[in-house]
Amino acid sequence: MFWFILFGSLFLCVSVLHLVACYRRMPRIRGVTKVLLMPLLCAVYLFGTPEIRLLVVCALAFGWLGDIFLLFKSGKIFMLLGICSFAIGHIFYIGAMLSARPSPHILMLVPLALCAAWLLFVYKKLIPYAPKSLRKPGFLYALLLSWTGLSALYLLLVTQRIPYLIAFVGGLFFMLSDTLLTGQQYRKELKHGNFYVMTTYIIAQSLLVLGLALTGGN
Repeated sequence: MFWFILFGSLFLCVSVLHLVACYRRMPRIRGVTKVLLMPLLCAVYLFGTPEIRLLVVCALAFGWLGDIFLLFKSGKIFMLLGICSFAIGHIFYIGAMLSARPSPHILMLVPLALCAAWLLFVYKKLIPYAPKSLRKPGFLYALLLSWTGLSALYLLLVTQRIPYLIAFVGGLFFMLSDTLLTGQQYRKELKHGNFYVMTTYIIAQSLLVLGLALTGGN
């Protein structure tokens, strides 16, 4: 419990400092604190869950890599590497959800319909603003991103367990964060874009990890 409280407090403090740095445009502090976020959240998970799952640890590790790549502003290659890193992270999150071995159910139509609606939104409202070289990877990433939260939604509908509701809300915040990121990167429509992107991103990762920790491996 001591280590859980310690790392939880550190994660909270670093998160607040990072968001202040984003809002006040302090790039050095923003960079240092961003690199610390996922390792600290991983430590919170390791000391706070009754059953450690390697898939969740791997998801956070690739989220950390994505954070690092997106710190670089020069060249599309870093954005592509960031997309790939986060995509792999979502594959691990989805794997952690599916480890519960949900059986096929008619309720699967609900997340499928929501996924189709999300992809239509991405295709119409987000993809046109991205560079051509990133449109296909971006669309594939959007598909994986949606299935992180929608896998949790399906498990919530089938099992009616609150931890999957928490993970589902985390997935929704991830979708919101990446929508804001697209606006920040290519449309320049947010005055404090980094602040809003990172606020929703930190909430997303925290809720996903909390939800998966509370499932106890089931």
